[in-house]
Amino acid sequence: MKVQLNHPGRQKPFKLGKGYIEIGNQIVREWNNDEVHYRKFIQINGYYINDLNDTMPKYTTLYFWGEWEGNSFFTPFPKNERKQKVDYRRFPNGVHKPFHSTVIRGVHNTDPYVYGKDFKYCGCKQKGQLTRLKPDDLILFGTVVPSLNKFYIDTVFVVKNGNPSESIQKTGGMNYSQVYREEVLEQINEYLKQPTIKNNNKVYHSKTYWDDSNYFSFVPCKLSCGNAGFERLFIELNNPTFQLSKYPTGKSFLRNCPLSPQDLWKEVVVACTEQGFVLGIQFDEPTFNNTLDDLDYKK
Repeated sequence: MKVQLNHPGRQKPFKLGKGYIEIGNQIVREWNNDEVHYRKFIQINGYYINDLNDTMPKYTTLYFWGEWEGNSFFTPFPKNERKQKVDYRRFPNGVHKPFHSTVIRGVHNTDPYVYGKDFKYCGCKQKGQLTRLKPDDLILFGTVVPSLNKFYIDTVFVVKNGNPSESIQKTGGMNYSQVYREEVLEQINEYLKQPTIKNNNKVYHSKTYWDDSNYFSFVPCKLSCGNAGFERLFIELNNPTFQLSKYPTGKSFLRNCPLSPQDLWKEVVVACTEQGFVLGIQFDEPTFNNTLDDLDYKK
């Protein structure tokens, strides 16, 4: 199965007091409590390979567009670095460094979750066929922007297996890290927020580079961001190879695309190379931070 899974692609506009707070000399983007999900331009350490000919994963600081609905330190890009008006559909307004704290816990969970040992997908649009994914099914998480004729891809997810919600409820999520439980599972009724036994949701785990170096999950990344960041990996909506849906919401199973999941995956890898991205294959899980416990902070 090949899935184009659309999620909101906007970033949160930067304005102090509107989801951003200043503590000492740091700006914190609070855990998202708005009505919609947002993307972030993220800096975090992790492993990457340059392309499929690179057999030696390397560990360094990586930059990418992704989701982290929890708290993050935010550094805005200097406005004078650009000589023309910034198109924030395409370019970031600053860099986020994720951290974990439940002092401020908003309504949203992070999904897909690309941090830790493997990627995880647990809830977004999980109905019908998305509750019955099989090993090696391919999900392209991203955002359709019709005005730019682009589908922006932020996560390439190859399914390894799925853990039913009922199993997670019974164990209290004990097989998952505390950060994942508090950032994700405790936020969702199907898992640990208000568990209900009868549902078909699963936490899908990704196939990693170390599982299969020829077909694995990854995030398009770069090793630096300069003073202005970069545009996400994109596929043009009229690309005949992909046969993408042009609708900005919902999901498409890409039934008109003649390629197998593995061959379509290879096409995405080619696009990464052509657009100057490396393949981020594992990222550190954000760590606990007590900045929000500061006595000067008043909610």
